[in-house]
Amino acid sequence: MGKKAVNRAHAKIRALGEQAMATLKQWRLLRKLRCSTTRITDIVHAVLALQLAVPE
Repeated sequence: MGKKAVNRAHAKIRALGEQAMATLKQWRLLRKLRCSTTRITDIVHAVLALQLAVPE
């Protein structure tokens, strides 16, 4: 795999991560949750998976 291909693949993955973080920052609900961090993590994973899987 060439350098450009590696950089392109890395950029795609990074863009998804940045999009996910931007989405999480908009969720005011997360600031008020009072449950275990494991449960919050599971909820965040599920919602982000659904959001990224469904095209807008």
